[in-house]
Amino acid sequence: MALVTGASRGIGRAIAIALAHEGASVMVNYLKERERAEETVAVIKESGGNAMIFQADVRVSEEVQNLIQETSNTLGRLDILVNNAGVISDSLILR
Repeated sequence: MALVTGASRGIGRAIAIALAHEGASVMVNYLKERERAEETVAVIKESGGNAMIFQADVRVSEEVQNLIQETSNTLGRLDILVNNAGVISDSLILR
């Protein structure tokens, strides 16, 4: 079983789909983009995989604990963690 943070789009989405393609059940974590997370799960399920979504802010310890607990309760033992979620907070002159 795999947990991929930030899996609603971009690299996280691609990783979640690839892991499911290889046979892993996947917990798709997202922060704000529920529809995109649901699309990721739909793609996985359409190809015969198993996936679920869970909203959690990985910057908040209690939310991370809830995410891991729900993942374990619904999908089983956590074998793979991809900590993909990230925030860009640079201060470029152009901005």
